[in-house]
Amino acid sequence: MWEKDDPRFYGLNDLLQYLGAFAFRDPVPAYKHSAAMFLHSRGKIASDQTFPGSPERPPSDQAILDLISKDLAAYL
Repeated sequence: MWEKDDPRFYGLNDLLQYLGAFAFRDPVPAYKHSAAMFLHSRGKIASDQTFPGSPERPPSDQAILDLISKDLAAYL
C-alpha cells in the first residue's frame, strides 16, 4: 500500500497503531489475552483462553477488539 501511494495506508497504519496501544496497555503481560481475544473473534483460534494464571483483560475489551477487527476487515 505504502509503495503504491495508496491513501488507505494511513488509515490502516492508524488502526494498527491503535490496536497495538490497546493490546499493550497496563498491565502489559495481559497483551497475550488481548491477542487471544482478537484471534478468537476472527475465528483463527478455538478459544480466547491463555495459560492458567496469566493476566486477563476485562470482558468489556471484546467489544472494542470486535470493532477494530471489523475496521481491519475493510483493508483485507
